[in-house]
Amino acid sequence: MTEHWDGQRWRAVPCPSPGGTAEPTRSSLAAVAIDAPDDAWAVGTWSPIEHVPPSYGLIEHWNGAKWTLVPVPSSGGHVTHLDLTAVAAASPTAAWAIGEGVAGGHFVTVFMGWNGTRWRYLPSPAGMSGPAVISAHDIWVVGGSKHRTLAEHWDGSKWTIVPTPNAFKDRTRNSGLFAVSGSSSSNVWAVGEYQSGPTSLDTSTLVEHWDGARWQLQPSPNGPPGARGERDLSAVAALSRSSALAVGSYGAGAVLPLTERWNGVRWTTVPNKLQPGVTFAYLTSVAAVDPRYAWAIGEGDQYTKHISFIEKWNGTSWQQLPNPNP
Repeated sequence: MTEHWDGQRWRAVPCPSPGGTAEPTRSSLAAVAIDAPDDAWAVGTWSPIEHVPPSYGLIEHWNGAKWTLVPVPSSGGHVTHLDLTAVAAASPTAAWAIGEGVAGGHFVTVFMGWNGTRWRYLPSPAGMSGPAVISAHDIWVVGGSKHRTLAEHWDGSKWTIVPTPNAFKDRTRNSGLFAVSGSSSSNVWAVGEYQSGPTSLDTSTLVEHWDGARWQLQPSPNGPPGARGERDLSAVAALSRSSALAVGSYGAGAVLPLTERWNGVRWTTVPNKLQPGVTFAYLTSVAAVDPRYAWAIGEGDQYTKHISFIEKWNGTSWQQLPNPNP
C-alpha cells in the first residue's frame, strides 16, 4: 500500500503486486524515496502464498501518475529470500536500495544501485540502515556489530568501516545505531540506543555526529522527565548544521513517541499532540523538507485498533494526523 498527501489529507494510491489472480501472492513495501514529484521509488518484498514460500525483492517506481513494477536484478542464485528495507534517490539516474537476503545459509546485507536504466548489485556493507546519500561518492550506512556501533562509508566503488564511539554505563557495553542522515560531507548524524540499565530493556538514546573527520558522541535527552524503560531513536533527518530532527519511542509497557530537535547547539525534546485514544505508539521514520515542515511515521494502538501512525512537524511541535488505515 502507498499513501499520498495532497496538501489537505492522506489518501491511498493503488500500487501493483507481482503475480496475478492465477498465482496469488503477498507483498509489502518497506520504504519510499522521492527525488521529484515524478520520480519516486518504493522497495519491499513479495512471496507466493504457500506454506513455506520463498521471498523476492520488490521495487516499484512512481512517474507522477502511477506506480509500476521495475525488474529486480538477479544475483545468479547466490542470494535468496531477498527483502529490501530502505531506498534513497538523488536524481532520475541515481538511486540506491539496501536490504538483506540469505547466501550460503547465512543472512547477508545486499546493496543495489540504479543508473537510470537498470538496477544492479553493488558491493555490500555490513550495516543495515537506510543509506544517507550526500552524493554518488559519499554514502553512509550504520548498524551494530557484536554489541558495538558501526558506521561504513561508500566512496563510489567500495565500503570502508569508519571508527565510531560507543556509549556505555558501568561495565555494560551494548550499543547500536539504527539510522543515519546528512546534509553535507561534514554534517552527518546517526542515532540509536545503548544499554543504560541492568537488562537489555533498559536503554537510552544514542546520538553521534560526523564532522568530516571523525564521529563523536553528542548528548541527547531521554524523553520527558521520569521516562523509564526502553528509550531509543530510530530515525533522523539532517537539514543543515543548525537543524535536524530525530524520532523514536520511550516507555516501559506503555510506549509513546519520542521526538527531538537539534538547533545547532543542543538536542532537546519537543512535544507531541496525539489524538484521543492513543495508548501505544512508536515512530520509525522521519523525512524533513525544511525546519518547519516534516513528517514522521510509525505504528500504534488507538482505542482497540492497530493503526499506521502519521505525525506532522510545524516547526514547534508534532501533531498526529488522520490517515486512511485501510
